[in-house]
Amino acid sequence: MNAVILFLLPALLVAAPQKKTKKPALANYVPDPKQWRLEVKPDLGGWQSEPHPLIRIKVVDPRDPNPPSDEEERPNYDYDYEGDGDGEDAPEKSADQLRKERLAREAEEKRNAWRERKATVWFNGQVQPLTLSVGRSYLLNLDAVNGENRFEVFVPDAGKRVVRTWWVSSSRTRLRVSKVLSEDPYVGNLEILEPGGELATAGRRTPSGGMCTWGGEYTHSSPAPGTYTLRWTGGWRGAKPCRVTVEAVLDGGTDQERRWRFERVVLAGAGPVTLGTIDVED
Repeated sequence: MNAVILFLLPALLVAAPQKKTKKPALANYVPDPKQWRLEVKPDLGGWQSEPHPLIRIKVVDPRDPNPPSDEEERPNYDYDYEGDGDGEDAPEKSADQLRKERLAREAEEKRNAWRERKATVWFNGQVQPLTLSVGRSYLLNLDAVNGENRFEVFVPDAGKRVVRTWWVSSSRTRLRVSKVLSEDPYVGNLEILEPGGELATAGRRTPSGGMCTWGGEYTHSSPAPGTYTLRWTGGWRGAKPCRVTVEAVLDGGTDQERRWRFERVVLAGAGPVTLGTIDVED
């Protein structure tokens, strides 16, 4: 009898259910703003030649249970499309499907409501309120002046403050390319292919210092000599063809000022279309 009991005991121990550690629900997460970090990049200081620095502000929670993706969002037009119609209509959703999607969105917004935080920026005496999302970068373009520049950002909920002070030797922009006319404000984006092969697109800076904004403007304080190719990408494919006009100014306001003007009809959803080229010399 004792042998039978000893034989069954290991089996009972193996079959006993294991207790699982319950993970805390994200909806119940309570952040501690005192542990947050306030990051400001680049680390501006000393003498700079860039008149329009792009500042990246980010509040980081080291205990964040589900950090969001911090990739820059850009429109995507690289999908297949054939024909000149509006395409097939998406299948209609039932009332129950729409209700479930709405509830899912509301639940997601509730889970991430804690991320939205107020902040204040001071730049050369100008005050600007901001709304930051914890875990995501906020991009801010500044127009520096000759001499001293001072930038400060403060997040009251976290009690965090960052100050940057730097000097600019020259705030003159030597090369500027701007969209001056568009029949449709959503027609697309400006792109500049620099002599070294770097492509300046909306919201991104090239290693040489060229910057192209979402508003359709490219600036460079010290462009390298060579040929610059001006391109345009068509907007959403459901739009109509649109006429786009772009102007380029080199050494504006000086005796060496040169101007170019390019105009072209761009088809909706078209890939990069070359508007023209400009040559920059030393």
